[in-house]
Amino acid sequence: MSNNRPLIFLAIAVLLIVGGSLWFLNSGPGLPATASATPSPLPALNAKPTTAAPRETSSTPRVVASAQPDAPQTPKATPRPLQEWELKIDEVLRSSADETQTAQILINMLPTLPPEGQSEAAQHISNLILDDQYSRVLPLVKNPNLPEDVLDVFVTDLMNRDDAVKLPALLDIAKIPNHPHHEEALTDLEIFLDADDIAPNDWGKWDATVKGYLKKQAAEEAADNAPPAGARPPLPKK
Repeated sequence: MSNNRPLIFLAIAVLLIVGGSLWFLNSGPGLPATASATPSPLPALNAKPTTAAPRETSSTPRVVASAQPDAPQTPKATPRPLQEWELKIDEVLRSSADETQTAQILINMLPTLPPEGQSEAAQHISNLILDDQYSRVLPLVKNPNLPEDVLDVFVTDLMNRDDAVKLPALLDIAKIPNHPHHEEALTDLEIFLDADDIAPNDWGKWDATVKGYLKKQAAEEAADNAPPAGARPPLPKK
């Protein structure tokens, strides 16, 4: 028993030391209440820096004053001088002649003009000549030797004329085999007269059909313009 006494003392001393240590730790000050329970993660080594999100800006673009000087203004083009044929046509149009006389002067002048001058003159002639004076321009319309663009002007104008002028002129053109509008004129006659059963070269029947159509049309217009039956005639003006 005497031999175990030192061991007993040593065990008691160890117990006292461990118990004192535990008491000291439990009786120490607590951690601050404001401390974060989860520590912030440390940045990873060799990590690429994160690009910050762009700041929202107003959708209205900012007006920046231009530092560039005003562009120099392009000088106006100098008008070209009129050609001789243009001067001649302009002189006729500025004259004191009436519409029919002006058209006749241009008709007489047409053969002396260059092709572009003839086309320009044809436009003025078509605008100036009246239906009751169309016989003045008919020789030009029937002339197959005129430039085709000049004939195009005259034929286009002809299609806007009254039937009494248009149909006989189309028939004259259709009778000219080498006229640029020969086939077109014959087709137009078939449409206007509803006469696709007439042979293309039966000109006698074409003549009779045109005259009969115009006579019937004139009778219908006269009937439309006649006063109603039983109506009193208008009193003569005093």
